[in-house]
Formats: sequence, structure tokens, C-alpha cells
Amino acid sequence: MDEYTTAGAHIPPIDSLDLTAHGVLGHFAKSSRNALLVKFLVTMDHLDRWTVDFDEDAPAHQFEIQLLMQELQSFVETYARVLHQVPQAFAELLAHLTSSRCMYLVRYVAQHNDAFSDALAPLLAGDLSQLADLTAFRRRLDAFSKAHLLSEIFSAERLREISQIMESYADV
Repeated sequence: MDEYTTAGAHIPPIDSLDLTAHGVLGHFAKSSRNALLVKFLVTMDHLDRWTVDFDEDAPAHQFEIQLLMQELQSFVETYARVLHQVPQAFAELLAHLTSSRCMYLVRYVAQHNDAFSDALAPLLAGDLSQLADLTAFRRRLDAFSKAHLLSEIFSAERLREISQIMESYADV
């Protein structure tokens, strides 16, 4: 078994959304592969300098980012069950968040909306050459896939579907 394999890994469902850095990483720390997953997320987050929540502890931006995360949390809690109707807009929004928050929100919505994963499939399969936000979102999913960590986000059935779509575009 290679060090990135997470077959059989378990993370409890997200019952209560918490978009604080501690809440997001704390959730992934509950995984049976917690050290690997948290290390991977922290490494990815350090590369996300361009995201709106990158430097959330900086005094100049701390209050604004906290307010934004509270508003986003309220929005997602309220509308998670219908976000499959606007997968592109939601993916574009997620692309502007750090990788850990992006994946946390994808996991939350996928757990609370069975149609969400299916709605992402055509979006990920489409031509993204002109859409930088969707490209960033797809690259994050690709990084998780290559690290065999998508099983921490999606159910096994959805993971197979998403992996097949992403593999079919590996040469693009």
C-alpha cells in the first residue's frame, strides 16, 4: 500500500458547518489518514496566495475575512440542497478559496445534496480552456485524485465517476 492510499479511510460526515481554519482542518483531522490529509491540505493552502482567505490571520484583513466566511457559511447551509442547479457558479466561487475550504465545502454540499456530484460531472468534462476559475477548481480535484484523497470528499460511487471523467481528459 503506498503512502497516499486512503482505501477504507473514514471521515465522519460534516454535521455542523464551521468555516474557521480550525474547524476546516479539524474536520479533516478526524480522518483515519489524518496526518497525511492535513499535511497535504496545509501544503496546498500555502500555495493559494491568490485566494481571498489566504492570509486570514493578518490584522489588516482578519475582520473582513471572518465576515466573508460567516456569510458564506450561512449561504451554504441555507442553499446546499439546491447548489446542483448552479454548479459552475458555485465551483467558480470555491476556486477563490483556499484548497482546504474548497474541499471542505465540496464535501459538505455533496453530503447534503445527492445531485451535486452529478451536476459537477459535465462541468469537469467540458472545455475549460477559457475559464481560469474552473481550471483552478479542476486542478484541485486533480491534485486530490493524484494523491488518492478524493475518497475523503466523495462517496466511492461518485469518486469512480469523477475519476473516470478526469482520466478521460488527462491528455488535454
